[in-house]
Amino acid sequence: MSTRDFRIILCAALMVTGLSAQTTGAGTINGTITDASGAVVPSAAVTVKNTATQGERNLASNEAGIYVAQFLQPGAYEITVTKAGFAKTVRTGLTLQVGQSLTVNISLPVQTSTEAVTVAGDAEIVDTEKTEQSQVVSQTQKDNLPVAGRRWENFALLTPNTTTDGGTGLVSYRGISGLYNQSAVDGTSNTQAFFSETKGRTTLGYVYSMDSLQEFQVASSNYSAEMGQAAGGVVNAVTKSGANAIHADLFYYLRYPTFNALDPLQKSRGIYTQPIHQQQQFGGSVGGPVIKDKLFYFLTYEGLRKVNPISYTSTSFNGPQPCLAPIPASTCAAANAFVAAQLGAFPRATQQDVAFAKLDYQFSAGNHVSASLDGLDFKAPNSYRTAATQNNEGPSANGTAVTRERIFVVNWDSVIKPTLTNNFRFQWSRDLEKISENGTAPSVTITNYMNYGLPNALPRPAFPDEHRLQFADVVSLTHGHHTFKMGADVSPIHELLINLFQGAGVYTYSGANNYSNWVADTAGINLGDGLTGRHFTTFVQVTDPVTGVGRDDFYNTDVSGFVEDSWKARRNLTLHLGMRYEVQLIPQPTMPNNATPLTTLYTTKINIDKNNFAPRIGVAWEVGKGTVIRTGYGIFYAKTTNSTFYATRVENGVIQQTFNCSPTTCPTLKFPNLIFTPPGAIPTAPFNGALTPVVVPFSPPALTQTTRGQVPDWVNPMVHEGEVTVEHQLPKNMSVSGAYVVSRALRLPMFYDSNIAPSTTTRSYDVTDLSGATQSTFSVPFYTSRINTTTGPILTGVSDVNSWYNSFVLTVRKKMSQGIEFVANYTLAKASDGGQVPGQFGTFNGTDSPIDPYNRKLEYGRSDLDQRQRFVGNVVWIPQFTRKISNAAARYLLDGYAFSSIVTVAAGQPVTGTISGNPAGAIAGGPTGGAVNNSGTATGGRSPGLPRNLYTGPGMWDVDMRISREFRFTERVKLSLLGEAFNLFNHTNVFTVNTQQYTYTGPGVGACTGHANGCLVPVTSFLTPSATNNNLFGARQLQISGRLSF
Repeated sequence: MSTRDFRIILCAALMVTGLSAQTTGAGTINGTITDASGAVVPSAAVTVKNTATQGERNLASNEAGIYVAQFLQPGAYEITVTKAGFAKTVRTGLTLQVGQSLTVNISLPVQTSTEAVTVAGDAEIVDTEKTEQSQVVSQTQKDNLPVAGRRWENFALLTPNTTTDGGTGLVSYRGISGLYNQSAVDGTSNTQAFFSETKGRTTLGYVYSMDSLQEFQVASSNYSAEMGQAAGGVVNAVTKSGANAIHADLFYYLRYPTFNALDPLQKSRGIYTQPIHQQQQFGGSVGGPVIKDKLFYFLTYEGLRKVNPISYTSTSFNGPQPCLAPIPASTCAAANAFVAAQLGAFPRATQQDVAFAKLDYQFSAGNHVSASLDGLDFKAPNSYRTAATQNNEGPSANGTAVTRERIFVVNWDSVIKPTLTNNFRFQWSRDLEKISENGTAPSVTITNYMNYGLPNALPRPAFPDEHRLQFADVVSLTHGHHTFKMGADVSPIHELLINLFQGAGVYTYSGANNYSNWVADTAGINLGDGLTGRHFTTFVQVTDPVTGVGRDDFYNTDVSGFVEDSWKARRNLTLHLGMRYEVQLIPQPTMPNNATPLTTLYTTKINIDKNNFAPRIGVAWEVGKGTVIRTGYGIFYAKTTNSTFYATRVENGVIQQTFNCSPTTCPTLKFPNLIFTPPGAIPTAPFNGALTPVVVPFSPPALTQTTRGQVPDWVNPMVHEGEVTVEHQLPKNMSVSGAYVVSRALRLPMFYDSNIAPSTTTRSYDVTDLSGATQSTFSVPFYTSRINTTTGPILTGVSDVNSWYNSFVLTVRKKMSQGIEFVANYTLAKASDGGQVPGQFGTFNGTDSPIDPYNRKLEYGRSDLDQRQRFVGNVVWIPQFTRKISNAAARYLLDGYAFSSIVTVAAGQPVTGTISGNPAGAIAGGPTGGAVNNSGTATGGRSPGLPRNLYTGPGMWDVDMRISREFRFTERVKLSLLGEAFNLFNHTNVFTVNTQQYTYTGPGVGACTGHANGCLVPVTSFLTPSATNNNLFGARQLQISGRLSF
């Protein structure tokens, strides 16, 4: 660490007496004490008591009559206020939620007797001091709503301004990549730095059991300066604690084959399987006192055993394929039999165990300490690819995933004096993920048919092995009408990484006759064109002459600090004013690539973005009884994934050397041979009669080498966010709100080949129908040469993509009363950008493959994450009238039921048509000859004649439902039986479609016969369904469960 970096950390630490962090795992109760005339009452004694643990916070109202109790654990509270000359007043029935600032104003009557005045009832549903766009998933919702797989983070999709980012479980907020969110549990980071997902990633269902969590908050916009390192949303969860009463439960959830519908797409193809064949989740929890009113414990265990088959399908292989002459019929039949054997349903079983332990110690009225340890062990064969359906792939292109998580968290809340409080947090965690391989080298892709062999990203012995420390502290001071907070957060992160990406070699066959070309090369057959073994489109392989295994080992440190003032300017007007600063300190590359001027420029420096100052302002104005106008503006910064920095540090052409070959640039290379010794097992032939891959070493030409880097002025993404919300209280504990939300994201990343020389020519293409008749013709710049001619592609990261997001949100909600709680959110939105990469493809050097490196403005259009309309509603109904039935038998039959449901209706997401095959003479790929994928390899990209995301995929609607019945044996012992249905009506939702729109065919070949130009020939499978399930939704699943509580 440099001296300058040390000074940055020191300055952040000196902002407060200790280190600091977001107080995301707690809540605040505040208010004003007045007399009957409305005059403020200073120096009143205020006691805020947690009714579960009897823990008390003793305060006094200040000269403005204001009291503030910071850093409280969410739960049930009561407030007692005393003052000489006034009656003792007790406010009961209060519920504090995570991340909430609960305002409870109390009016003291003049004392006329010795009896206390008790006021019962929760606070009003309209929060008069809240300024951010957020919603809390309450304990009632968490405990009663149906959630597939008990993955609690899926509840984030219940909130507005969200949509799915792919099908793995990532969530996009306000049109921003799912990699730019943050997750916090008990105020400490639950986000993995390397892939920028929650710890364990979406391969796992969850790292914390749902039974370990009390509730959580989802903040999507204009959140406090305490929160940061996110340009998207923040999920803020708090774990359960023990109380004075011992409470325990045991649970069991079961999905059984006969309960579950078949996947409709697979069924239509004769594959009779279910995304989840059988699933069991079981466990329990117990919590109670060790020392009454002082020391409490809470323990949870949850196990998961799941049989979730994986189905492999093909876009074009719907039976034995014909082969071009002179391929022998026996060889063609053997190849067809091999491909057919790779398709269909294959077994997969998942095993996961999660344990959680927590101690809470109230060692004085003003000091509370908690410590928790969470541990997870996960193993799942065939889970490198997590989706239930993999199109154009086979089982050899998969592997066994193993994950271990250990998370230790300490919290210390202290009251230094009634107006000065402090919160300290510490975290140690380890996230170890490794994946072994099924197949052997090389990896082979036959476009629109299948992929087999050793996947390009496997094996992964440690990817990552990430250790995190986090030291955190927030201090809060109340003075007059102001509550000041300040703090900082220092988090050293150690990354150990072992993965030789593309070390096994990757062959691609695309364009016309790609299947026959593969068959011929596989068997070494001469097609009479002089290209025996050289009909492949591209080949890429990586070697590591420095570490041999693709290893990197580095520390980075995240540093942040904030100051904030919550100012009660008037009784009906609250302002939140804040400033946040954050920085990522990343070690510089140890071995830059100095082979050419461009490689030197882009691999020597990782820019430390030190200008991330983020002002925040929020205003809450109670314009009338029960009506609040909220508005706010803020700047928010996201972290760059450590995977991107890893690529710059080691995949730079020196430590890891990448070579991209074509039959022209590497004429001595023949399929299926390799240049370097691959990782994994010894390569084998795919079927009898096929050639066995062997290593045939040679020195690839320098112009085939790929380098990864980033511009010297690389900076982190930045978002300007603004919103205006009006919320009005309705009768029966309901409210309605309307909000306008706008986000302007700047400095989003994109990667492109910067070593392409400007075009000196154009090339024309004919767009034909299937018969070859020309429908239209277009011309584009054509790239044929390099700037630095002694090296190949330089995949360079730039941070200059911008986006706009505008939405209107309508929300109707009802707090639990009279047995009903519901929330309904409707979002009307539009997201546009210049080629932002969705989170599912955004790690390392994620790119949307710009078609013209010298005119990247062509990429501006609908965002990949654009979803114009989304409605999601949830309801919990616990009938109350049945308790009043006088007939005992009728009451027994009808009482104890609960009903809940989640309804999701969403418009389709955008689709971009792609091209297979590349024209001759191009320096890279696509019609312009300038398109590369995220490996720097030539790709067909999209048609320049059509805008990005011109098409829209199918929409979706889904209804999930739960019915439960409670049997109470004694006051403390009860049994709950549950039945749940996910996709109750078994509606077929199409989640992905085939995106190949055209196949490039050279002049005079096939459908392009008689054309002087190259042709784009339409593909009939374009926009046809390729998957009707993902990790979140699918065919109907039924689940039964039981829970014994005592």
